[in-house]
Amino acid sequence: MTLPAMPLLLRAKRPVTELHPHSLDFQVRVGHPQRQPSHAGHPPACVLTLTRTADQEVDALSLQLAAQGVPLIRIDADRCPQAETLWDPVTGTLHWEGTTFRPVVCWRRYFDAQAMRLQGTGRHSAGRLETHYMRDQWSAWGHAMASSVVRRINHSAGSFPPDRISQLRAARSAGLRIPATVVTSVPASALKAIAGEGDLLVKSLGHHAVESAPGQLHGVYPERVRRDEIRGYNSPESAPLLVQEFVEADSELRVYIIGAQMVAYKVTRPAPEALWTTPDSIFVEECAVPAGIEVALWRVADQFGLEMAAFDLLDAPGGPVFLEVNTHSDWLWAERKAKSDAVSRAVHTMIKDLFEAHDSGPEGSTTHA
Repeated sequence: MTLPAMPLLLRAKRPVTELHPHSLDFQVRVGHPQRQPSHAGHPPACVLTLTRTADQEVDALSLQLAAQGVPLIRIDADRCPQAETLWDPVTGTLHWEGTTFRPVVCWRRYFDAQAMRLQGTGRHSAGRLETHYMRDQWSAWGHAMASSVVRRINHSAGSFPPDRISQLRAARSAGLRIPATVVTSVPASALKAIAGEGDLLVKSLGHHAVESAPGQLHGVYPERVRRDEIRGYNSPESAPLLVQEFVEADSELRVYIIGAQMVAYKVTRPAPEALWTTPDSIFVEECAVPAGIEVALWRVADQFGLEMAAFDLLDAPGGPVFLEVNTHSDWLWAERKAKSDAVSRAVHTMIKDLFEAHDSGPEGSTTHA
């Protein structure tokens, strides 16, 4: 047997994205809208986001909410170590970096432990111990905080999005087409499991990037592989991966669910990895949701308790083919390409409506709508 030098998805030189912890958030840099305390004397309500500084969608959301008089407290994983905070879980009061608010709506997006860094710890054992301790404690804090807020976005999904295999099973159960799929640590074994002579698509079971150091992301994007090429990967790799039949399609569909709304974009790209490697080659236009899949997408969203999600499907001959659903739901890249702000407007409206619905609600409540 031939042992590949590197796992299949790490064999080629991958693009590295450097993310710096310098916030561009309007409310972080300028300040929060002033609001009066509640009638019960509790601090004013706010929207809370748990993410990281590179989250441009939350940058845009913060500016829009500020214009509407809604405070947004943003806690970034890459800026939270050594931050001054005090939280009272009973009253829901959060003191954060000199501000005092009561979060009533929470959206957890990119609040990942891998993004957290301590300055000056070096590589010595004490520094590594403190880093692990810090990441574990902040992760526990983020989970507890998000769980306690009156209204969470995608609240039924829990702290982690549904895994890709659960997504495929739910899509198939809802009546959507899915590619033939196997999960394996020996890529060559997929040749027998997936019938036919066509190419295969290899993708990660987890994130589409590996953060080798805080702020340093290595792309791990889906890759189209010929069958004769994959035969050389006939020994166990260090981690399992997902292998699917490659379905020919001229374009893809990116369908966003925002509350009770649905917005779709048609995405044309020359290769599966183009979004990461050659973003200028991608063409996007707003389109109607194809007949026959709306109900199925709502069923998948309902099964996982998602009210904000982005579905990726192939616009293939014979009908759309489900690929995956992304709960981070990044939309600015699609809007900029399509010169459309339909998703942004829907997101801002949904967050503001949720905030207003709970702004004067029961104090300290942990009931999730």
